[in-house]
Amino acid sequence: MPPFPIPPNVQFAALVAVSALMVGTGVRLIAIRGQSPEIAQSRLRSLKSWWIVTLVVITSALLGRLAMVAVLGVVSGLALREFVALPLTPAMPRSVPRSMYGLIVISYVAVAMKWTSFFVIAVPLLSIAIPSLVLIVSGQVDSFLRHIGRITFVVMVTTYAIGHVALLVTLPESTNPASTNPESTNPASGTAGLFLFLIAVTEMNDIAQAMVGRRFGRRKLTPVSPKKTWEGFLGGMVITSLIATLLGHWLVAMTLLQSFIAGILISIAGQIGDLNMSAVKREIGVKDSGNLLPGQGGILDRIDSLTFTAPLFFYYFQWITQ
Repeated sequence: MPPFPIPPNVQFAALVAVSALMVGTGVRLIAIRGQSPEIAQSRLRSLKSWWIVTLVVITSALLGRLAMVAVLGVVSGLALREFVALPLTPAMPRSVPRSMYGLIVISYVAVAMKWTSFFVIAVPLLSIAIPSLVLIVSGQVDSFLRHIGRITFVVMVTTYAIGHVALLVTLPESTNPASTNPESTNPASGTAGLFLFLIAVTEMNDIAQAMVGRRFGRRKLTPVSPKKTWEGFLGGMVITSLIATLLGHWLVAMTLLQSFIAGILISIAGQIGDLNMSAVKREIGVKDSGNLLPGQGGILDRIDSLTFTAPLFFYYFQWITQ
């Protein structure tokens, strides 16, 4: 059952997000007029994916803690499935990823039960131990290190890292500065506010870096991703820091300085997460990780930045509230 009443600023944030998407939809529909049918269809598919992602995030936040944890568990499972479907060389034995789905379930059950220490300590160890045991028992030791390295990497990225978003929503209300700060603009945002803040700022950073890079980008950031530029990175950081400053003080009830620093950290971590997944796709030789989100690629393409922003923000938030 969802908690009632839903925190007022969470309700307002949901309304703002949907309203902004409606405005963006109108702008997009006007912008694609006169463009080729192929480009128009691609933009419309991307727009549809944005609606799906936004509504899933908002609905889970409004339904409460268990809904947010469940949605993140499904995302981790889909991301693992997507990675295994990539044209890996040599192909990974099916027994290896199958054993990891159980670990995903265990991980998110631990988060739902608030067994934070078990999640933080055991999941990294199990991500190595389980596939190693599976390969050894089955006698499939050809390319052993490559298979173990790949499956451990993807579990750490898609489950351990993304699981830190879920860890945010299990924090007790007493750790939220809003609960003890009489000057807070919203002492009732709670963990749903943390969830929405992290996802919103991470996504806005992706958008800001891309837009600034397309408009002003001149100096390439790295050969791994030729479209990434220093101008896009730094410009996106400025925009993201300003957005985080406003949202953090209002939605999460951090101070303005804490929110500003959070924006800088999320911007840097988001860029690293994006480049990290770009390097993976470059090695494998694919442009997108999948096609689950038409116009945007796959799940891994959508959560790449979050894989680095989630752990960093979780530990940063814990540090400032101790």
